[in-house]
Amino acid sequence: MMAGGRAKRMGGVEKPAVEVAGKPLLVWVLEALQDCCCVDRITVAVSRDAGVTRSIAERLGAEVVVTPGDGYVHDLRFALESVGTPALTVTADLPCLTPDIVGLVIAAWAAVPEPSLSVWVPRSLIVKAGLSLWRRFESTVGNVRAVVVGLNVVGGLRKTDEFKLLLDEPRLAYNVNTWHDLRKVEGVLRSCPREERAQGLQALKTR
Repeated sequence: MMAGGRAKRMGGVEKPAVEVAGKPLLVWVLEALQDCCCVDRITVAVSRDAGVTRSIAERLGAEVVVTPGDGYVHDLRFALESVGTPALTVTADLPCLTPDIVGLVIAAWAAVPEPSLSVWVPRSLIVKAGLSLWRRFESTVGNVRAVVVGLNVVGGLRKTDEFKLLLDEPRLAYNVNTWHDLRKVEGVLRSCPREERAQGLQALKTR
């Protein structure tokens, strides 16, 4: 799990440690991974200036890798060099993630020939939810305008062929990048129990 450091877009706070619906963002994601039978090892990558985030991860029994804090791409490579590949990678700001979604992504990766896989949602889901699109990477997957989620399977340290998995799943639209996003997801988490959050999941696989 990429738990980063301080979020400039949120005033420099340690975003993974920010509470939403009574739990730090990091905890929501960590619980989804811990409850997935397909996951046998969890490593949380934190930068050197993320002491609170590191303490939360260690308290919950996760392995921690301290990265240099040189940006997402460099820190991701550092973490992957530590844990090895292939590896499922997920950002700590996806609090609506569920074990079922994690399992579906791993199963999808196992079923395709490409060594790596990235998860996308239709752009329309984010617009409909009233969430921020600022600095969220967009592309066309099949014939759908889509946004990358922050949930991937990385097949190796070198650039490899990648399968783009498009999921028509509103819960994955809730990637917290701003305080506005946090307020939106707060309402979702308080109104929808975890066991209900994976219901109605639909996968649209597109190369």
